[in-house]
Amino acid sequence: MHPDELLANDTGLFAATDASDSGGVTIRWLGTAGFELAYDGTTVLIDPYLTRVGLAPFLFRPIRPDVEAIDRYITGADAILIGHSHFDHVMDTPTIAKKYGSVVYGSRSTANLMQACGLPSAQVVEFEDKQTFEVGPFRITAVPSLHSPFAIGAKVPYEGEIPCTCELPIKGKHYKCGQVFSYLIEVAGRTIYHLGSANLIEDEIPKTRVDLLLVCIAARFATKDFEQRMLRAIQPQVVMPMHYDNFFRAAGKTMKLLPRTQFGRFVDSVGSFSKEMTVHTLPFMGAGTLTAG
Repeated sequence: MHPDELLANDTGLFAATDASDSGGVTIRWLGTAGFELAYDGTTVLIDPYLTRVGLAPFLFRPIRPDVEAIDRYITGADAILIGHSHFDHVMDTPTIAKKYGSVVYGSRSTANLMQACGLPSAQVVEFEDKQTFEVGPFRITAVPSLHSPFAIGAKVPYEGEIPCTCELPIKGKHYKCGQVFSYLIEVAGRTIYHLGSANLIEDEIPKTRVDLLLVCIAARFATKDFEQRMLRAIQPQVVMPMHYDNFFRAAGKTMKLLPRTQFGRFVDSVGSFSKEMTVHTLPFMGAGTLTAG
């Protein structure tokens, strides 16, 4: 099964749309773990990564944001939420934040990177534990989480912290993971949960209704019983898998899945867990609307 076979249709709760004035929350997939959420004149980005650097540059030389790609796809941001500080989650954030005056929320590693990039301290909010804050109509809770341990030795790839003394540009391997957060987002009477890596801490997840789950399915094979644990802890009504695209391929190329994604098996796992849950996807840069509650 390919993600295009599950493109969002009208379920009464979530539907694909090109409109931004439907009265609901507009959700656009930016590729990888990146999303744009817009409602009532406020825009929140999560893990925006548009550069999509090639594998060879990633491995062998310092990498730089693709400003042209960022300008093509991003038109504004009041806030940027960062789940962890690997390059495919945080690399483009300083460029976006500087252009639009966005406030960046994330871990110490994220804050250190923003400092190294010259972002003013007033535009950076660092947290180490669960924290709730507001951005316009959005009420957001940062929830401590984990990264999938898929590197050699069952370890998190590029563990550790980005130091505040780093000098950019740096190689991809120097974008250390840092502390990991997922995000519970409440807006327009609806609840969205963003789980940007295929791992979790069940006891940290708030006990609340979740209308839409945005969930990473890359490297989930390394997390024991991930699908069952994740679905049991979050209990979403609509599941939107993401972070399955090969992010080393440029945006203009045909999308290919990351190795061992097994997209169809994930869909089957959701169906086996509950017939009440629906699975949808969006195309790259495609938008959908979550109806107001």
